[in-house]
Amino acid sequence: MEMFMKVFGLKREAVLLDSWLYIVKAMLAISAGYVIGNAFPLTRLDMISVLLGVMYTLEPVNAIGIRSGINQLLAASLGALVTGFLIFLMGYQVSVLTVALGMGFTMYIALKIDYRLVSPVAIFTSIYMNQFLQSDAMGSPSIFLTFRLRFVALGLGVLIAILFNTLFSFLYYRKIGAKRMEFVRLQSLSGLKRTRELLIAEEISSDKLAILSGVFNDIEMVKQNLENMLREKLFLKTKELAQLKKLDDMVIALKNIIHLAYDCIYLKEEHALKLEPEDIAKLDRLIGGIESLNLLKPSQIETLPIKSSPTVESSALSIPMARIKSDLDLMGEQYQRMTDIAKTL
Repeated sequence: MEMFMKVFGLKREAVLLDSWLYIVKAMLAISAGYVIGNAFPLTRLDMISVLLGVMYTLEPVNAIGIRSGINQLLAASLGALVTGFLIFLMGYQVSVLTVALGMGFTMYIALKIDYRLVSPVAIFTSIYMNQFLQSDAMGSPSIFLTFRLRFVALGLGVLIAILFNTLFSFLYYRKIGAKRMEFVRLQSLSGLKRTRELLIAEEISSDKLAILSGVFNDIEMVKQNLENMLREKLFLKTKELAQLKKLDDMVIALKNIIHLAYDCIYLKEEHALKLEPEDIAKLDRLIGGIESLNLLKPSQIETLPIKSSPTVESSALSIPMARIKSDLDLMGEQYQRMTDIAKTL
């Protein structure tokens, strides 16, 4: 059984992100999209847009997804209007030039709006307008009919996804915050254990910049999840809303701890420092404290005091070493902040 779970089961981190429920949600939503899309004569002509609209708007967290759906429709409108206008100017003659210019202008305008992102929906719609031109009753190509089909089919997929986001929010919105927090706790714990290895090592490899980058990414992802849940608080009672805010504060505390851990790694390598045993012991207590937290069972949380090491006169220490000791003390303070919050969950 253990071997079966190892081969076919998901990692614990994926389970904490409610991946199984997300898979079930996706299967049900895509099935509904297929059935409902085929029920209408118009959307039946473009099931790809219906199904993509479902999957692009489906949220892995308990957010309704209205903002995501609106962004999709706006991106589709951008791709359709830009490429459609170009096709009109080219006399409805689709060629390599039309395809290239349509994509180029769509990306240009998208980057003018937001230089950080070019929506894949806008890109797909630009290609769509070139390759899936609809014809009117007289057999003439029609930009309007093509845009209408794309917009209606995509809009139907978005509405179906919002419906399933809403329904599934009733199933797992209560525990999703705690599960996300547990996930980021495990990732942070892994990062701190790696930090300890590096702090006691003779030398640190040149790829130190990538050591904690994955942890930072996971923390930011969870923080964004919690912020999305706080923005779309239709299903949140006052108590759950307060709990999410507390979890958000705990994520910030963990983020601060990882930043301080990175600073310790940087200082050790940059100044070739050797940490004292009491400094490593302080980090060990921090790791043990975070390891003992059980955010899925707040009533069982045990406080593990993180005691500072004996104060050393700053004049007896180099500035980098004093900073490391200060970082370790600040990490302990952030941990204490976490446990204080955890006991109120």
